[in-house]
Amino acid sequence: MTMFENVTRALTRQLNPRGDLTPLDSLIDFKRFHPFCLVLRKRKSTLFWGARYVRTDYTLLDVLEPGSSPSDPTDTGNFGFKNMLDTRVEGEVDVPKTVKVKGTAGLSQNSTLEVQTLSVAPKALETLQQERKLAADHPFLKEVRGQGENLYVVMEVVETVQEVTLERAGKAEACFSLPFFSPLGLQGSVNHKEAVTIPKGCVLAFRVRQLMVKGKDEWDIPHICNDNMQTFPPGGDVHEGFRTLKEEVQRETQQVEKLSQVGQSSLLSSLSKLLGKKKELQDLELALEGALDKGHEVTLEALPRDVLLSKEAVGAILYFVGALTELSEAQQKLLVKSMEKKILPVQLKLVESTMEQNFLQDKDGVFPLQPELLSSLGDEELTLTEALVGLSGLEVQRSGPQYMWDPDTLPRLCALYAGLSLLQQLSKAS
Repeated sequence: MTMFENVTRALTRQLNPRGDLTPLDSLIDFKRFHPFCLVLRKRKSTLFWGARYVRTDYTLLDVLEPGSSPSDPTDTGNFGFKNMLDTRVEGEVDVPKTVKVKGTAGLSQNSTLEVQTLSVAPKALETLQQERKLAADHPFLKEVRGQGENLYVVMEVVETVQEVTLERAGKAEACFSLPFFSPLGLQGSVNHKEAVTIPKGCVLAFRVRQLMVKGKDEWDIPHICNDNMQTFPPGGDVHEGFRTLKEEVQRETQQVEKLSQVGQSSLLSSLSKLLGKKKELQDLELALEGALDKGHEVTLEALPRDVLLSKEAVGAILYFVGALTELSEAQQKLLVKSMEKKILPVQLKLVESTMEQNFLQDKDGVFPLQPELLSSLGDEELTLTEALVGLSGLEVQRSGPQYMWDPDTLPRLCALYAGLSLLQQLSKAS
């Protein structure tokens, strides 16, 4: 992970630890994430544990009929983070202590990273919607509609108030020398000295809302959206709640199931060695994205030469690695122990049962737990399971038995559910 990503993710955790603020991944793209910019959801991104977005070359104003321009985004506040790059911030983001902030224009070595938030004023958006219709024949809209993609509008950004330079020096050790991933070029080490300057006005994080097209030229940007809504509405059924997540996970699992038994066993072995090493998993995620973008099939050293890993299989692995990276290192290590004790099916059923009952529940509460969900576990296995789900915010109490539900923990439980689903499938096939 680059220094820029470390900074943006740490900043997002500080400002909005449980919200919808998205860190920017690429410094070079920051001008494409200003207010009113149109963005696409990243491939294999999911709202269940945090969506990611990619730039386009267009803004909302580009795809509307000509007319008056909206007022400038309003400044909603300034924040300063002193020495934030030298500390471990809350949450699961580790910012290396070897990263330093060097200020410009006479600022000291330990300068404050100062940011401000800019957002589109509701009145400006309302006026724009009334005065300017959608340019229905715009080539970009036709292209996006044809591909079945959704469009999102950047509505709020966090940007730097002044220029800062980040420096890091040291040796980057190899993250991957495992047979399953070596065809992706994930091996070797390099000595490097890295520095990056973040300019004034650089977007570090942003919020989006989905663009909705109504009829031929009417449009809206609703305040409340869900993953089932589409920019260009087709026909078909709309699913809600836990069933949507379950179907999504099942689709990706089916791609993994298409691997041979040897292939699934190799994947399980490789992932098991990476669990508990969060940075390595995050780096793997980036490498898989690169392999997917190249659009070619990948061979596996652990399999015969004529066995290829399809783009669909790479995409499915990327999906599940994304879920695993959302878990803490402690949870990842607990998953390894759970595999050793062969209790993944019980844990998966426990998480599935609680989410099925409470997925749309928006209030805290204590709920009874079916005794049979825990009855097959010994004391040590039960303690391990309590710790695993507890780190995702699901507190299981043996007396009753019962559990405490907190709706804020839902994204972490979604990621845990996906991770358990993958590891259970691979364990079953091995």
